[in-house]
Amino acid sequence: MTSFPPTLRQSCLWIHRYTGLAMAAFLIIAGITGTLLAFHDELDDVFNHKLASIEVQQTPPLSIAVLHDKVIATYPKQRFSSMPTSIAPDRAAIFSVDRMRGPQAKSQPKALFQEVYVNPFNGEIIGTRDKDEWAWRNTMYKVFWLHRDLLMGDIGKLILGIVSLIWTINCFIGFYLTFPRAVSANKPQQAALRKPSGKPRASFFKRWLPTWKIRRKTNTFKLNYDLHHAFGLWLWLMLFVIAWSSVGFNLKPIYQPVMQALVGLEGRDEGKGDKQNKPAINTESSSNEATIIGTNMNSTNKVDKAHSIAYLSRQAEIAAQKNGVDVQQLLGVRWVEEDNQWQMRFKTNKDIGKKGGASSITVDAATGNVERVHFGYQSSFGNKADQWMATLHMGHISHGVGHLLYQIFLALTGLAVAVLSGTGVYLWVKGRQSRLKQRQKLTVKDNSLKRLRETSH
Repeated sequence: MTSFPPTLRQSCLWIHRYTGLAMAAFLIIAGITGTLLAFHDELDDVFNHKLASIEVQQTPPLSIAVLHDKVIATYPKQRFSSMPTSIAPDRAAIFSVDRMRGPQAKSQPKALFQEVYVNPFNGEIIGTRDKDEWAWRNTMYKVFWLHRDLLMGDIGKLILGIVSLIWTINCFIGFYLTFPRAVSANKPQQAALRKPSGKPRASFFKRWLPTWKIRRKTNTFKLNYDLHHAFGLWLWLMLFVIAWSSVGFNLKPIYQPVMQALVGLEGRDEGKGDKQNKPAINTESSSNEATIIGTNMNSTNKVDKAHSIAYLSRQAEIAAQKNGVDVQQLLGVRWVEEDNQWQMRFKTNKDIGKKGGASSITVDAATGNVERVHFGYQSSFGNKADQWMATLHMGHISHGVGHLLYQIFLALTGLAVAVLSGTGVYLWVKGRQSRLKQRQKLTVKDNSLKRLRETSH
C-alpha cells in the first residue's frame, strides 16, 4: 500500500510508469527504425541498386564537371549548384536538385525529383529519384521519415519532440529509481544499521550492484526486470544523448534556450543576416537562366568548373596545414551564383562529424582568392556540444572500421530502446495483475471477516 502523502520515490515511480506507457509505442517505433537507420547508406544501396550501382569499366570515367554539364543540359528547368568531389568506380554519379529555402519555398511547386543518377563512364542519365514517392527504392527514406515525424509532417515532429522531452526527463527519473531503497525513517537507528541477522548493513554500492546485472537462471518476470534495469544503466549516457538530441531535432524552441543557458550554444543564424535577405532558389527557372548558370561556372573566371574541385581541395590543404590539421575527406562543392563563389565542405581530423561540425572554404571565382575558411573544430564549446549530440545520434563518427563498429553500437542501442519500452510495458502488466489479485484477496478477506462478525452476533 502507498503512503499519503506519497514519498519522492513513489511519486517518481508513478511518473516513470505512466509516462513510459504513454511513450512506449513511439519509442518502439523509434528504436526499430533507428536500428535500420544506423546502416542507412548501406541499406539504401540495396533498395536503390538499379539506380546507384553500375558495372566497372576499363575506360577512365568522365570528369565530374563534364557529368554536371550533361545533367544541366538534360534538365534545364532545374538548378544543380552542388557537385560530388569523387565517385566510386562501381557507383553512379549523383547530382542533387537545389532545395528551396525560406518562406517562398512553400509557394513554389514541388520538384518532380530530387536526385539525378549518371553513368560516370559515358555520361548517360540512368534515371531520377523522387524520394517522396512510395517505391521500393525509397524504402530507407520512408523509414527515415517514420523515424523523424511518423510520416505525419510537422504534427509528427511535434509529437515526437514532446515524447523526446518526456523521455529526457525520464532518463533521470529512471536512473534514480535504480538506487536501492533508503531505510525507513521511522525505524530505530540501531535497527536500521543492521540486518535481522545482526550483520552490518551493506554499503550503498554493494546494494546497487545487482541492478547492473542480468541473472541467468531466473523466471520470465525477473529476466524482464533485469533487462529493463541493466540496459537502462549500461546505456544511460547514450540514451540521454539520443533523447536530448531528438528534442533538438524536433523541439527547437525548448532545446536552444536550454543549451544556450547550460553550455552557451550560439544561434545558428548568427552572422548570416546578409544571406537571409537573398532570394530563395527558384527551381522552375527558365532554360535561359539555367544556361547562364552553367556559363558562369565555366566563364573566364580564374577558377572555373573544370578546375574547381582541384583548386579548392588544394586551398583547403594549405589552410589546414597552417592550422596544424589534416584534411580527411572532401564532402562536396557548391557554386554560389549570387556571389560568384565556390564553396567546399571538408572534414579534418579534429572536426566533429560530416554535417554541422565539418569545415568549409570559400573562394572567389573571378580572382581565386580565399574569402573565408571555417574550421569546425574551432567552434565554441556550446556549438561543439550541440554538434556532438547530433553526430552521435546520426552515427557520423569516425571512418573505416571505427565507423562500422559505431554503426553496430548505434543499431544495438536502437534495439535496446525497443527492449526497454517492451519490458517496461510487460512489467506494468504483470504488476497490475499482481495488484488486482492482491485487492481481490483483501476483498475476500474483508468479506470473510464481516461474515464472521455477523455470525458471532
